[in-house]
Parts: sequence; structure tokens; C-alpha cells
Amino acid sequence: MTSERLDSLQAARMAAIGAAACAVLAAGPAQALAADAFPSRPVILVVPYAPGGGADILARTVAKYLGREWNQPVVVESRAGGGTTIGASYVARAKPDGYTLLISVTQHAIAPSLFKQLPYDYLKDLAPVALLSDSPFILTVPERSPYGSLSDLLTALQRKGSSMNFGSSGPASVPHLAGEMLNQATGAKATHIPFPGTAPAFTALLGEQIDYLFGDTSVLPSVQAGKVKALAVTTRDRSPALPDVPAMSETIPGFALSSWVGLEAPAGTPPAIVTAINATVQKILKDPDLLKAFAETAKVPLPSTPAGYGDFRKAEVEKFRALTQKIGIKLE
Repeated sequence: MTSERLDSLQAARMAAIGAAACAVLAAGPAQALAADAFPSRPVILVVPYAPGGGADILARTVAKYLGREWNQPVVVESRAGGGTTIGASYVARAKPDGYTLLISVTQHAIAPSLFKQLPYDYLKDLAPVALLSDSPFILTVPERSPYGSLSDLLTALQRKGSSMNFGSSGPASVPHLAGEMLNQATGAKATHIPFPGTAPAFTALLGEQIDYLFGDTSVLPSVQAGKVKALAVTTRDRSPALPDVPAMSETIPGFALSSWVGLEAPAGTPPAIVTAINATVQKILKDPDLLKAFAETAKVPLPSTPAGYGDFRKAEVEKFRALTQKIGIKLE
């Protein structure tokens, strides 16, 4: 994550502390009691992707630690499809009581720029609760691929063009945007092949059915085991988890995309409950074992207040609106 984004989050976080406290007081005795009793039954974390991808792995990790703190089961439920909009729509329509939460991802900030009509308003129908993590996408090729570096791949793209292909976790996903950005940078027209999530796309990569993939951090164990080759990471700087793998920006200046994950609730969820969930998230983000698990999957924790996350979401929506217009991606 860039220093500018961190500074923005820190400023928003400090500004929101007083507001969050006032919200708890203003909520009244009934909501305060509800927050004190929360949760009194299982909580559902809705993941907008198929099982096995980076968001699913993170959700299961976070669910374990939240469950320990709450002494209640936290169930991870996959609702994949629609470019993450099915999961978001489901949570937006859920009862606003804190028991159904969305594992929100970068893709949710992209969706408003892609669809003429969504069954929900991302910034109005989903309440920001907390940021969780930030991580890179990893440009990977099959183990037996002739490309041993990003320079090798760029040369091949310029020579072969549309005869090469890349996979993604779905149309207009961040990996798709990354692939199109690479096309623009090289002047190539590599063919995009979408899959319903990172896991099936990665299976295709292992089977040498696609030439390359911008995979999320779920591919990291296979990279470390030598089953695939990592050519670059998409964060502005190198990832501590892969210090020998260059950042895309080292070869293509300005090329940077990251995968953030947050936690959201249906709009109308009592502020006291939102604040209580956020407080638990901030606690587990300091847990040494959770931090170790994050580091093992190239994730960086992102402490935040609900208000700070809300400001961050708005900025991300605007950023991706500009990017999708530049690339020319649009879904109906």
C-alpha cells in the first residue's frame, strides 16, 4: 500500500474516533444493550467468490479469530457470481442486525463503473465496518513456461500478440484489468479467458491451458513450492513474502494494483453494533498468530475505523471509474 493511501486512512481514522464514540452514545440504551449482547448466535461471512481463492482463505482465517473473541461460530458462506455482485446484493438485502456480513473486495469498488444497473448501491446499501488487509496480485506462468522473467513475457507478447492468452477470476475483475493494462503497456492484444474465481483459473494455469495469470495470494504456496513461476507482483513495491520477485512498476512505471479486503454490513445496521464489530476486528488484527497467517499469504493488515473505511471506499470507486474508462471495459 502506498504512503499516500496509508496517510489518508490514518487521517480518516483519527477524525472518526470522536464520531464513532458519539454514534454509540446517540444510539441510545436499547442499541447499547444490543451491542453488549452481540453476537448471541452464529454470524455469517459472505464471500463473493468460489471457495479456494484468496478472499475465501482470508475469510476463514478471520472467521476463526472472530469466533474465538465472540465465543460464537462464524460461518463462511460462498455466494459467487456476477462479478462479486451476487454476494454484495445478498448482504445488502439481509436483515441489518450484524449477523450477515460481507467480505468486501477491491472488485466491489469496480462494479459501479461496469454495470448500467446494479441491484444495490454499493456506497449506500452496504455499511463500512472495517478494512482487513491489502495484498498484491502475482503474475504467474506455468512451471514449464519458456518465460522466466517479466521481460521474457513482454517480448513474447509483442511478438505473438493475440495468439497468447491470460486468465482471470472473471470479466472486469482486477486480474482482468491487470491483463488489459499489460496489453496497453505492450501494445499487444493477448486474449482474455475469464473463470468463475481464482481457483479454477489457477487450475487452468497448472494445466497449461492459459499462458499467464494475475493470481491472488492463494497461489503463493504453489509459487513457493515451485509448481508455477512468479514473474512479478502488482503492488507498487516488492512484497515481503516474495522479496526476490520484482514489482511490475520496476519494468512498467506506474503499473500498480492491489487487492484489499474489508468487512461490510447491510445499511441500517445499528451504529453501536458496527462499532462493536470494528473493535473486535481491530483487536484480532493485532494478534501475533493472525499477523503471522497474514504474512504467510502476503497480506498486510489495515487497521481502520468505520468512517475511515467509508472514505477509503469512496476514493477507490472514483479511482476505478477513471481506470475502467481509460481501458474501455464495460459490462451490461
